[in-house]
Amino acid sequence: MFDPGGPGAGSVHAAGIIEPSTAYRTNTVAFLRRLWRLWRRGTCRVRGADPRWAVQSLLHLERAPLPGSDERMAELGTTSMAEYRSLARVQNDFDFHEGGLLETFDDPRHFVEERDLALARRATVPVDVRPGDGAGSLFFPEVGWLHTERFVGRILRELPRTRWVRQAVDRVGLDGTLGSAGATDRFDVVVVASGTGCRGLGVPLTGVRGYGWHAKTRTAVPQATIFVDRGIAVVPFADEAKVTGGWDFDLGEDPARSEAVLRAIRRVAQVDQLLDFKQGSRPCTPDGLPTVGRHSQLVVATGGFRLGWSFAPSLGRHAARLALGREANDPFLARFCGALRAGSLA
Repeated sequence: MFDPGGPGAGSVHAAGIIEPSTAYRTNTVAFLRRLWRLWRRGTCRVRGADPRWAVQSLLHLERAPLPGSDERMAELGTTSMAEYRSLARVQNDFDFHEGGLLETFDDPRHFVEERDLALARRATVPVDVRPGDGAGSLFFPEVGWLHTERFVGRILRELPRTRWVRQAVDRVGLDGTLGSAGATDRFDVVVVASGTGCRGLGVPLTGVRGYGWHAKTRTAVPQATIFVDRGIAVVPFADEAKVTGGWDFDLGEDPARSEAVLRAIRRVAQVDQLLDFKQGSRPCTPDGLPTVGRHSQLVVATGGFRLGWSFAPSLGRHAARLALGREANDPFLARFCGALRAGSLA
């Protein structure tokens, strides 16, 4: 396992909310309206995007998903949640909770739009409509959350025989070759799950940067809460909370940007003490849904966007089965992997 930042470094900034029945399509006018609201609140910024992703996003705008995609996404969420539950039953050393998710809204029109959509899916995705501050709230009882750093620690203990190489990979080939630190090795199969790094392998992706802090908060939060129109999430644990925010379309890094996001967080969460800080880039495909596929000796798994943790166990399972030759490319999951090529990890 090659990872220059160490295991989990690119994703532990996330809130760790596990939403098994949710899929966030980004190729809709409704999503563009959401970004506009977040931009007005200061938690969204467009500083740069991958050109190929931008073209593909326009081509996919309001395009209906491929047949069978809803079933595939449901399978990803269901099996991922089952895996988290199974690990927690053995030992819940990563603070896994199934206390539900509260989504609160400021914009009345956005609340009505999301409420009607949620009620239309109520048979498969249970939801309660609740009055509250602002325009209203939606409560999803079948949502859980976990402590991202502690989960990474758990996985490291589960994989004692894995060799971890803390250095960057410069280039991968279709023939199983991998170049790192000036040396080239050949493997049976190379699996790349490096998020936006897969851009260099032919997958249309852009990065949406987010920021996360573990913190001491004055106000108790009973369950995971997303302030939808502000792009902010708060997740409770026994001795701390995780506060996250940011929807920055940015392929680089701006150290000062996190301060603006933190100011927005402080408007909804009474943060007394910051314990740490992490940031990372969510890999977003042209429709916002994950993709996993194989070409020759190369397997790519990426595109989880803001539900990367929700789908990670299932995506990992599909990638492993592809690598072992136990299944073929799925038409939906591999839809952005048809042009996989050798290349560098951008």
